[in-house]
Amino acid sequence: MHHHLDAYAYTNRLRPLPPQQKLIFALVVLGIASIAHPATQGLILIWLSVWIVGYARIPPKVYGSVLGVMLIFLLTSIPALVLEIVSANQRALVQANSVGGWVVGNWYCFISRSGLVQAAEVGMRSLACIPCLLLILFTIPFAELLGVLRQWRVPGVLVDLLLLMYRFIFLFLDVLTQLQLAQRSRGGYRTRQRWMYSAGLLASQLVVRSLQRYQQFSLGLATRGFNGDFQVYANPSSRYSRRYAIESLVGCVGLVILELRF
Repeated sequence: MHHHLDAYAYTNRLRPLPPQQKLIFALVVLGIASIAHPATQGLILIWLSVWIVGYARIPPKVYGSVLGVMLIFLLTSIPALVLEIVSANQRALVQANSVGGWVVGNWYCFISRSGLVQAAEVGMRSLACIPCLLLILFTIPFAELLGVLRQWRVPGVLVDLLLLMYRFIFLFLDVLTQLQLAQRSRGGYRTRQRWMYSAGLLASQLVVRSLQRYQQFSLGLATRGFNGDFQVYANPSSRYSRRYAIESLVGCVGLVILELRF
C-alpha cells in the first residue's frame, strides 16, 4: 500500500497546486480541529473527505481503508480511557462514576462514565485531525514536502532525519513482504503451529535483513558522493489556484465563526 500512497501523491487531481498552499490549508484546519467542539469537528471530517475523495480523486475504497487502519489504532487506546480498577473496598465510592463493572478477586473493574466522555472527545478530535494528515499524505509528494520544510527554515538535520525515516519504512516493508512471500512458498502459516513458528522466524530475521538493506542504502549514498545534504526535487510546474484558495479561506473563516457561536 505504501507504493500506492506514493503513486496517489504524484497522480492526484490536486497535484498541480503548490505544496505550500495545500500544506498551509491542512495545518490551519488541523489547528482548528484540535481545539474545536464535536459539531465543528464533524464538519471538518466531511469537508476534508470531500477534498480528498472529490477534489483529489482518491478512490473512496483507498481512503476508507487507510482511515480504517488509523481508526483501529484509535480503538486500541479506548480501553485505557474507559476502564478503571479500584480495590473492592472502594467500590461504593465509585458507583456514581460507574456505568457497569465486575469484581475480580480483591479488585473492582468498571467502565468509567467520565472515561466514556473523554473517549468520545478524543475519538471525535482524532476523526477530525486524521483527514487533515491524510490530505497531506495523499496530495503532497514527500520530496516536495521536504522542499517546503527547507523553505520554512526547518533545521536541515531534522529534514534529513525525516527523509531517512521515510526511506527506512519502505525498506522495512519491502523486507517484510519478501520474507513473508518466501515463508508462504515453503508452506508457512498453514496451521496454527506453523503460523507461530513462521511468525517467530520472521521477527528474528526482520531486523537483521532490514539493517543489512539499510547498510546497502548507506553505501549507495556514499558511492554517489553524498556529502550530508539531501537534495530533493521541486515541481516547477505547480500553479496557484484562486478557486481553491477562496474555498479554503471561506471554509476556515466559517469554521471559526461556527466555533465561536458554541
